[in-house]
Amino acid sequence: MYQRRAMHPLSRSLKPLARETIETLWTIFVAIGEHWSLEDQPTGYRLRFETFLENRTNLNPVYEGYYVDGAAYFESLTADIGPAAALERLFAQKPRVVQSGIPATRLEAVQRFVVNEFISLRLALGGFKSFGAINYRGYFGGANTDGEPTPYRER
Repeated sequence: MYQRRAMHPLSRSLKPLARETIETLWTIFVAIGEHWSLEDQPTGYRLRFETFLENRTNLNPVYEGYYVDGAAYFESLTADIGPAAALERLFAQKPRVVQSGIPATRLEAVQRFVVNEFISLRLALGGFKSFGAINYRGYFGGANTDGEPTPYRER
């Protein structure tokens, strides 16, 4: 049975994210692995990453603004303090207590709605294996074929 694609009514009028925005966001996504010494290779995640961005904006059009602003903020930080310091600020300069409600600063908004979600995506796509785990919520390790080892359990 065919199921139509889920889409917020306001998302129909949105233009796709600009290629430059996607490239900047991809830079942040790749840097997650470098920052936390993940051993996975992100190149295989590119299509799923772009699909993730598209799905987020289709389901909640406010994400288009978060992604555009997140990319612009990162570019601005990079111009001011350099790429390494900009990434360090995005990844490490966080409050001790997780904030809720409306973000108080631009940095907090980018961290919460862009960076933290990219970190979760990176772990779910395979980065979790760097920590010795064999399964992670949302990860599908392969087909469950009769006579083959179960893809999500060690034997």
